[in-house]
Amino acid sequence: MQVFYERFYSYALSVCAAYASDQEDAREMLNDGFLKAFRKLGDLKNEEVVLPWLRRIMVNTAIDYYRRNRKRALDVPADLVEHSLEEPYLNDEAIFAQLSAEHILTVLHQLPAPYRMVFSLYVLEGYSHREIAEQLGLAESTSRAHLTEANRLLRQALRSQTTMNHERTRR
Repeated sequence: MQVFYERFYSYALSVCAAYASDQEDAREMLNDGFLKAFRKLGDLKNEEVVLPWLRRIMVNTAIDYYRRNRKRALDVPADLVEHSLEEPYLNDEAIFAQLSAEHILTVLHQLPAPYRMVFSLYVLEGYSHREIAEQLGLAESTSRAHLTEANRLLRQALRSQTTMNHERTRR
């Protein structure tokens, strides 16, 4: 079990990090996920499916973690919900081309938990809004609204970061 843990630690942590608010939450999800994986490791017959199998366990653990902490997670600051119509449009490709995956993950962690969960489940895992709604106990329309707001907030945060980086390089 120690060899399994050491071999897949980084991979599993990267999965959990997409759903966590911070490193502490990611590690808690990781530990809970590995406990579940260890219990079912004997049932795994084909080593070729270890990564998708482990990913599914970690994602399900993140969903469980979200449900347990739902009251805290539902606090969405009012200032995040207000839309700014004055933002200049910059296409996503231009934004993402200037940023590292680590930076994008950092910005993702700044999203309120409901938005981050829906975004991660939809974009990273390929869940449908119906599946997300069932997993998180939301209406499908709420899932769609959370995804739209997550996209808006991510674009806004990433746009401001690229603008700051661009201004620094011009000096």
